[in-house]
Amino acid sequence: MKKIMLPTLLLLFAFSFSPIFVHANEDQKEDLMKIVSRFMPSNASLISPENPSSTLPIQLYDFDHDGQKEIIFTFEIKAKDQPAPSQFGSIVLKKDNADWRKVLETKIQGVDLDFSGLEDITGDGTKEYLFGVTIGAAAGSELEVYQWVDNSFKKIADVPYHKMDFVNGKQKVGIAVWQMYIGDSYLVDVLKWNGEKLVYNEELYSKYYPIIEKFYKDKISEMDAWFYWYCLADAQIKANKFEEASKSIQKGISLAKKSSMQEVVQDFNDLTERLENKRN
Repeated sequence: MKKIMLPTLLLLFAFSFSPIFVHANEDQKEDLMKIVSRFMPSNASLISPENPSSTLPIQLYDFDHDGQKEIIFTFEIKAKDQPAPSQFGSIVLKKDNADWRKVLETKIQGVDLDFSGLEDITGDGTKEYLFGVTIGAAAGSELEVYQWVDNSFKKIADVPYHKMDFVNGKQKVGIAVWQMYIGDSYLVDVLKWNGEKLVYNEELYSKYYPIIEKFYKDKISEMDAWFYWYCLADAQIKANKFEEASKSIQKGISLAKKSSMQEVVQDFNDLTERLENKRN
């Protein structure tokens, strides 16, 4: 976790030229850090998310396209009794006339702040705000997606994940969600906004598939384990790579039989049934 206290953060902003992490413009009457400190919860400290990489604790984005950027900042409230989970939160501030008001505050208990960033998930031309907290190694992380609608924020999705990536589609950005299967193997879905909710999207999955394939080919080159073949076959079925999926299933069954893992063999048989149903 990357904590940054206020004096240090001020220096970072002074030397930052990123289009998102800009210093306060000359027309702003209040210093950026003074604004943030007014709304900082008690016993909280600013913290950078792990992702996107190199993200600072404060981001600026104009959600309502009025020429005045809103302020997004992320923080941690440490538990009194360590190593109990902390609370990780985010606050979005909007300027009304000469003053600022809070338009969003969210907090999730967890062990790390995994994500705080902006992506156009709905395809409406305005980026959504995404906030993800790691609950634990086994439990994974929880992602909240907020859309700016009618001059306020609306949470439009909660997405559990262990790893996450983004897939660029036409107008909309899809979310590649990696859910832990066994150890460092994952079952992957790619979700896209359908106007009401995030749903599985086959087109974006096929676009993202080469990344999944490379991940498992690299893993298999290091250790020829049945669970890598299972997850690869699952991905190949979803990407309509039917012949490849059949070969992966047979390889996985062979490895499972060598270890006398009859339940695993049945899991592969279930994959075969899925494959045949989709092929037909």
